[in-house]
Amino acid sequence: MVADPVGFHLRAAGRIVKLTKTFSSLVTIRYNGKVANAKSIMGLASLAAEFGTEVEIEIDGPDEDTVAPLLIKLIAEDLAHPEDGN
Repeated sequence: MVADPVGFHLRAAGRIVKLTKTFSSLVTIRYNGKVANAKSIMGLASLAAEFGTEVEIEIDGPDEDTVAPLLIKLIAEDLAHPEDGN
């Protein structure tokens, strides 16, 4: 569930990209029939996922077990606190 009160905007997308680019796995996020590469700030922002909505995350690669819990925590919890800079 998207925790950021303003949804997926450029700052939130930037935080997701910063995290996912540190991993080699392919990460995609789906929302409302749209799909975006989680390493693309514009792709994520174009999803326009709103606060409180659910997104589907797909991770495929050698470090998927590491990135999955970190990305879920970021989207579901940490984005609610933009001042933290995580």
